[in-house]
Amino acid sequence: MRDTLLSYTCERRVEYIVDGEACAAAFLHCCKDMENQRADSKVESLQLARSEEDDNSYMDSHEIVSRTKFPESWLWSDITLPACPGPNPCDTTSMIKNVPLPDSITTWQFTGISLSTTHGICVGDSLEVIVRKQFFIDLRLPYSAVRGEQLEVKAILHNYSPDPATVRVDLIEEDNVCSSASKRGKYRQEVRIGAQSTRSVPFIIIPMKEGEFRIEVKAAVRDSSLNDGIMKMLRVVPEGVLVKEPQIVILDPTNKGVDGEQVVIINSGIAKTDLVPNTPTSTQISVTGREQVSALVENAVSGNSMGTLIRQPGGCGEQNMIRMTLPLIAATYLDKTNQWETVGFEKRAEALQHIKTGYITELTFRKTDGSFAIYPKHPSSSWLTAYVAKVFAMAHNLVAVQSPHICEAIKFLILNAQQPDGSFIEVGKVIMGQMMGDVLGANSDASMTAFCLIAMQESRTLCAARVGSLPRSIGKAVAYLERRLPSLTNPYAVAMTSYAMANENKMNREILYKFASPELNHWPTPKGRIYTLEATAYALLALVKAKAFEDARPVVRWFNEQQKVGGGYGSTQATIMVYQAISEYWSSAKEPDYDLNVDILVPGRAKPERYNFNRDNHYATRTSKINDINQNVTVTARGSGEATVKMVSLYYALPKQKESDCQKFNLSVQLIPEKMDEDKKIYKLRIEVLYKDKERDAAMSILDIGLLTSFTADTKDLDSLSKGHARTISKYEMNTVLSERGSLIIYLDKVSHTRPEEIIFRVHQDKKVGVLQPAAVSVYEYYEQTDCVQFYHPERKGGQLLRLCRGHECTCAEENCSMQKKEKINNEQRTDKACESTETSKIDFVYKMKLEVLEDGLSTDIYTMRVLEVIKEGTFDVGPLNKLRTFLSYPHCRESLDLVVGKTYLIMGTSDDIHRDDTHKAYQYVLGERTWIEYWPTVAECQADEHSPTCLDMEKMVQQYQDFGCQQ
Repeated sequence: MRDTLLSYTCERRVEYIVDGEACAAAFLHCCKDMENQRADSKVESLQLARSEEDDNSYMDSHEIVSRTKFPESWLWSDITLPACPGPNPCDTTSMIKNVPLPDSITTWQFTGISLSTTHGICVGDSLEVIVRKQFFIDLRLPYSAVRGEQLEVKAILHNYSPDPATVRVDLIEEDNVCSSASKRGKYRQEVRIGAQSTRSVPFIIIPMKEGEFRIEVKAAVRDSSLNDGIMKMLRVVPEGVLVKEPQIVILDPTNKGVDGEQVVIINSGIAKTDLVPNTPTSTQISVTGREQVSALVENAVSGNSMGTLIRQPGGCGEQNMIRMTLPLIAATYLDKTNQWETVGFEKRAEALQHIKTGYITELTFRKTDGSFAIYPKHPSSSWLTAYVAKVFAMAHNLVAVQSPHICEAIKFLILNAQQPDGSFIEVGKVIMGQMMGDVLGANSDASMTAFCLIAMQESRTLCAARVGSLPRSIGKAVAYLERRLPSLTNPYAVAMTSYAMANENKMNREILYKFASPELNHWPTPKGRIYTLEATAYALLALVKAKAFEDARPVVRWFNEQQKVGGGYGSTQATIMVYQAISEYWSSAKEPDYDLNVDILVPGRAKPERYNFNRDNHYATRTSKINDINQNVTVTARGSGEATVKMVSLYYALPKQKESDCQKFNLSVQLIPEKMDEDKKIYKLRIEVLYKDKERDAAMSILDIGLLTSFTADTKDLDSLSKGHARTISKYEMNTVLSERGSLIIYLDKVSHTRPEEIIFRVHQDKKVGVLQPAAVSVYEYYEQTDCVQFYHPERKGGQLLRLCRGHECTCAEENCSMQKKEKINNEQRTDKACESTETSKIDFVYKMKLEVLEDGLSTDIYTMRVLEVIKEGTFDVGPLNKLRTFLSYPHCRESLDLVVGKTYLIMGTSDDIHRDDTHKAYQYVLGERTWIEYWPTVAECQADEHSPTCLDMEKMVQQYQDFGCQQ
């Protein structure tokens, strides 16, 4: 008889037999017998007794296809539904769209939003699609790991079949990731899993190189076709802190050159003692014609800057507007200057889609009176309503924005926020105060009035017919600001008011420049850099509106010099205003003569890279990269016009807690154990921060909390801190864009200058990690990004490190470590090493040294040794005898080095492993894989038979080298 896929019992299958009772009885007997045999086979299979022949009972590992695509969301698409098939109206039309599902085992929700001229915006009920398998693997990886950390990753096996199963699990080998599979192709084990249950299978892996690496696990059920494979990428970052050090140079050969030629030599000048040993370094050089508006062009639309300038809008009513405005500014500018070619014409559709999504999303926060609030049930905000009207008016030229949504917002402002004297007040509250800039600072009455007036001015064309009182309301506001302007003291208020007045051809240049810098190129404010940027942006808008382009040009140049790495200006609102002002300038200003040749000569290259910038390509950016730092880059410019050279050096710095960095804040960080189970540990992360100013609290401030590998923050604790009437933090969010390792960002409305602010929440260690690297916590004012940094780490008792690896895994991880020579060494080997001189390794120094101190230096081990005898003096470190020298090594190499405080060693190494700290006039050595380390017995030990031959050989080697040197 044959097996069947049907779930019918033997008794039910008999009902289908039509060949008589005898046949039916025989069939039932055989069927029952097969059922019993199958049950016995399942029980027997769970004995886990294996032989080589048993492999045939599993599907071959090579035939298992691994799942690799696990998006959180997908399928963002526009569909135009067909018209009714006939001439008569119909209720519905439809379209079938076939899409393959990704690899996730999950429940997908499909949501449709319709937009039509007859019914406006409609949101349909979500369609749920469940993706399931009877047997599958869930592979749990941390967001990122640090090179050399020992990670326990877990493959969770899910068995939804009604039968218990024996499963063969394979961990697949990956280069540069040490595991039990290293040098074997795969590591195989067999586990038993019950019916309708799960089973965790842990693996220890040790990533040995930075980059992204495949972690792949496959599993097959014995005597079954059930199988699954899963592959995820593990992101590995080097030890230390990634630093991006920018340098900006303005090329202007006509005014800054000699005989029409300007030559500039740029060098990073980064001390090598600041670098983590054996980590990648690089220098990115970009040359941009004219001012760097192309940073907006490229980064805003391609999504390479500030966590993507063009990103899917969402969040609350305030967050959504921030995210909508960024692509709107980019698209408006690119349309005005016809520059889409620089980033690709296809990007325009992407930008418009995000603007449209932002518009639709924002309407969910609209009240029936036309106003807007952070959430529908919160009180309406004058400022947010004005901001929405301003942004919607700009978007009206790009996407389908209904005029009533703009004009009713303006009407709300006139009826509810404008006072009899013409000024405007805030009738509600803006929760995300960073959106408002310094509108609520000194002279807030003028700033608030100017902001609402600007919104009305930019909506005037659309709303003049719909809002009859608009001209009179604008006139009252202008009159109020005219009276108020001479008495204003806040440069921010003056600049914003000047722009509003310039829109009415009433800008007072004398008052505006009364608050400008001595160079007449920016408007400094007392509250710091970000407010200064916004104030200067408003001033530039005023100058452009007044057609004072010669006055505006130095301001644009100043903006260019302030730009941060990645195209932003330090805050979203500042970036929005600056780019709006610059784009207005370049779309309005008369173009000067422009024909500039730029040569960039990089060491090691025979010819310079040559670029020409002219009127046709002056928005373009040319880039070059070298995989090193501290190189002299020679830039030569000839011709007319200006260009900007930005050189950004990227390197990994040793984490240091310097009191000098914490000039504005006192910061303390504690990691307190709470629950220390074998499988899962819970800590309390306690942060205290105090603002050092004697007179005022810090305004909106940011806590940037790096998370240790495999640690996650308790969102329930964070919700309790950020919600309710007595909330202590403004909001929190996870950031995986600006940080390689993932950060928790906490916004504080203020930081007290009289008593410390306390933030406590739990963090969960979900997976075991050995040789765990520290994480950093930094705090800075939102508008002044000079931060204070502290590091934290679980306590290491007695200087010991948690090591998870065993045997083969540890051996693999220590292949790149310097290892103490413990096998029998003869003098010929020592002499050969001391005199080694090859292309890859030349021994520069040979010392007898005593280890005096071993410190846990956060991401590195620091060995402080005294030079007892100089056998071979190097060319780099002259006169080290009897002096202390610092040696660095990795924590995961501590066991292979096995250095003991108080003991002496023979150490030989190369000059490449010596770094000089010119600031402190000190030397720093690296214990690398080329370093020779051998134990030098003490005088007392040399008397014993065990060490006597070694002592005699070493003394003989020293004498021989001092007498004859290297005989090669």
